[in-house]
Amino acid sequence: RQLSRELGFVLPLVKVKDNLSIEGNAYRITVAGVVMGEDMAFARDLLALDSGDCDTQLQGRTVKDPCFGLDAVWIGPDQRTDAVVAGYTVVDAPTVVATHLNSLVTASAAELFGLDEAQGLVEALKENFPQLATGLTPQPYSIAQIAAVCRALLLERVPLKDFRRIAEAMVEVGSFGLDPAGLIEAVRQRLGALIVQTIVPVRMPLPVITFDPELEALLAQAVRAGPHALYPFEPALSNRLVAAVRDAVQPLLMAARSVAVITAPAIRPAVARLLRAQMAELPVLSVLEIPETKTIDVIAVVGGA
Repeated sequence: RQLSRELGFVLPLVKVKDNLSIEGNAYRITVAGVVMGEDMAFARDLLALDSGDCDTQLQGRTVKDPCFGLDAVWIGPDQRTDAVVAGYTVVDAPTVVATHLNSLVTASAAELFGLDEAQGLVEALKENFPQLATGLTPQPYSIAQIAAVCRALLLERVPLKDFRRIAEAMVEVGSFGLDPAGLIEAVRQRLGALIVQTIVPVRMPLPVITFDPELEALLAQAVRAGPHALYPFEPALSNRLVAAVRDAVQPLLMAARSVAVITAPAIRPAVARLLRAQMAELPVLSVLEIPETKTIDVIAVVGGA
């Protein structure tokens, strides 16, 4: 229910069942029939997460946190106080599983959204904003086209809970005759303020990572040379870009700070696809998606070297 409210559409119910084919302390999470994650959870123990500042070594089962890959230790309940004093974040087994489930469902939201979910959003729109719904479908958009736009937004962790604004943006650009990719980018530009608010609160500056002009020109050249390619960048360039962005982002993620990558509009989709494969939670925005009134804080400038 909580995830449904956050994402903006009704998710399927979570079904829990025993699976005798896996170990007694193991769990497995499947989404739409596909195994998305699995790990171990020890019901009577606690997981102590090391944020990187803990010098004290705890006695227990050393593991990696299933969501964030942090160093962690399964400890007994009697060690809780020592772990907290040493600077560890301590959570119980149900919280570990629930957090893992939350992360995987959020990452898989686009796969869980289909034609029926799109129809449900349109029906709700008809009840509250009938004129807007009439202007949205069946012309200029079919339910399949609406679903495609919604899935594209969910894939980049843009929630659908303000579907009215999404519908208004689609109606605004409906007469432009854009291809599917162009439609999604045009809608995103009109939803810029909404997208930014999913990253930082209204009154906070937006921390960003940008590319230097030389690198951006190189990326733009690659996109022009392969306009329909999903990954138009050469492997060596892609690897350098991913490594440089990861190095710039890592300290912020360790400090639990939000950050976004900002690019030129022409290269945003390709850069977003490239980085999403390695850093799924890192938003990639075009400069046209940043509201004029939003203050930005440039954390790093990634170069082409």
